[in-house]
Amino acid sequence: MILKHQHFEILQKTVLERLVFNPPLKADGTMHNEACFLYAVNGNSKLYAATEKQGLKSSEGVVMKCGNYLNNWQKSGTDEPSEAIAIHFYPEIMKLIYDDELPEFLKTEKQVKTVAIEKVTINHLIESYMSNILFYFENPSFVNDELIKLKVKELILLLVKSDESGRILNIIKDLFNPSQYEFKDIINSNLYEDLSVDDLAVLSGLSMSSFKRKFNEIFNESPARYIKNKRLDKASELLKATTKRISDICYETGFGDPTHFTKSFSEKFKYSPSEYRSKYLS
Repeated sequence: MILKHQHFEILQKTVLERLVFNPPLKADGTMHNEACFLYAVNGNSKLYAATEKQGLKSSEGVVMKCGNYLNNWQKSGTDEPSEAIAIHFYPEIMKLIYDDELPEFLKTEKQVKTVAIEKVTINHLIESYMSNILFYFENPSFVNDELIKLKVKELILLLVKSDESGRILNIIKDLFNPSQYEFKDIINSNLYEDLSVDDLAVLSGLSMSSFKRKFNEIFNESPARYIKNKRLDKASELLKATTKRISDICYETGFGDPTHFTKSFSEKFKYSPSEYRSKYLS
């Protein structure tokens, strides 16, 4: 349940955004010509790109280049709401901020292959910056276009200066170059995640009808049946080859519900997971 949603815009585009909500909450979307810095003020989530995933905890942040994403905020052990802040980047806003001339450190000399999601090392300067952003959301009368441009420019400088590895600088240079992925790679990268067929369609950037048609063309089977069988086959191997708890195997193979896992496994193998393991060991 969303408790509070605030945002500030320039050129009719959301640049600063704050969301306060009660998890679980699943948010999906495509950033066509947009990128962002996402910061978890409070809460835990699993963030999925086409072939990548990244955990996000309280006081952690990531930079995300344009692409297809799924953000699955998980329920915590407390009643405290989750909160996230996103600072969005757009090519036209970047030109506005830098007066049509990007600084030298943001210019790309050669194409660098980057990931879709890059974890940011949060230092005290970025922590102070995020506290300052929260102050403006609590006091929106202070906010105008010039302030928004200043805060975006400040964030970029902080991200680049706090990054000793150069990874953040590379991804910022590459923010608006979407990565290209093979359909098979997207499916295989997420086969054992607790994601639905709808979720996989989002990560593929396809409508549900187009996704099902393409899936059937490549795998010669419906997505639901193929994915379910692959997950059950992996579960059967883990039951035979490891001493992991059945509940752990359930979650490791992409089943979010142990009851559903046991029912599905029994239907395919004619034994419950525990019976199957006992039969194999004997």
